[in-house]
Amino acid sequence: MGFQRLRLFQFRNLRDGEIDLASPQVFLVGTNGQGKSNLLEALYVLSYGGSFRTRRDQELCRTGTREMALDGSFHGPDGGYTLEIRYRENRKSIHLDGETVQDRRDLVSLIPSVVFRHDDMVFVNGPPEMQRWFTDQTLSMNDPLYIDAMRRYRKILRNRNQVIRDGQTEMLSVYDPQLAEQGLEIQRRRHTVLESFNEVFAREFQEIARLPDDLVLEYRPSWRELDSVETVQEHLRAHRSQEEALRTTTSGPHRDRILFRYAGQDFLTIASTGQMRMVALILRVAQARFFAERTGRKPVLLLDDVLLELDGERRERFINRLPPSDQRVFTFLPVEPYAGYRNDETMVYSVQDGTLQRE
Repeated sequence: MGFQRLRLFQFRNLRDGEIDLASPQVFLVGTNGQGKSNLLEALYVLSYGGSFRTRRDQELCRTGTREMALDGSFHGPDGGYTLEIRYRENRKSIHLDGETVQDRRDLVSLIPSVVFRHDDMVFVNGPPEMQRWFTDQTLSMNDPLYIDAMRRYRKILRNRNQVIRDGQTEMLSVYDPQLAEQGLEIQRRRHTVLESFNEVFAREFQEIARLPDDLVLEYRPSWRELDSVETVQEHLRAHRSQEEALRTTTSGPHRDRILFRYAGQDFLTIASTGQMRMVALILRVAQARFFAERTGRKPVLLLDDVLLELDGERRERFINRLPPSDQRVFTFLPVEPYAGYRNDETMVYSVQDGTLQRE
């Protein structure tokens, strides 16, 4: 189960060729800058058609080149798939079993991958859009149709902002009910998913952090206590002069807040950097477990040097709380005690200068 093979062509610094990945657990061992994270990125790109590091496909090409390709095979509960991704002449193409994929949304539920990174700490201490992004990703993994809802809302929001900037306020009577309808739907879905997600997250927090009180995600929608298209329209009219002065839409799901509350307090005001990093890891554990519990499917876990800053006890608890998965791919520095996490099925590759050598 999981990725069986990966063929690379001019992807980042990785050497061209095919890599055998037919194991439920794969370790990539090497010093920083050798290509370990690039290989995780390649698997993620095959899963979703896009990178977790950049939105510019050109950056995926090896330095000095303008094209790249990835081919991979994946075996899941519903059978096997082959995926091909090409970037050439500033265009990206995606093929699934030889058929062109027109919309990346169609890949979301096919190979659900969850990546654990140091940068995930922005989901805890970063700006509000990062907490919204994490929530929307969690929703999309479980319900790909949510992607369509977000696309509709963003299109309406862009159009509404444009007419505000152009001074065409008479057009707001067209866009306001559309914004209200789509925005309320997103607000409802976020509220519902966070209620359910909190049950999983609180449980994982207690198991891994072992702190005396619960940590929960508190949803604060921009349209608080507004539950109908009419009341939202009234709110928008009441704030029209402010929007005209700022030349933008000042309320809606794009302004929602999601706070971390510990024992009734704002977690960010009392947490250490180490605790925030630990919570970022727990968020990903909960996301993967939430997906598995809701869908009955096992995700692929991509873990990028995330154990470094955990003490030995928390590291063990973290490893033990990882949910069942189709495959786990870890990256390690050579000095880490990765041998203690091996089993009889583990594949171990050393990575140096973009070349993988199986041990």
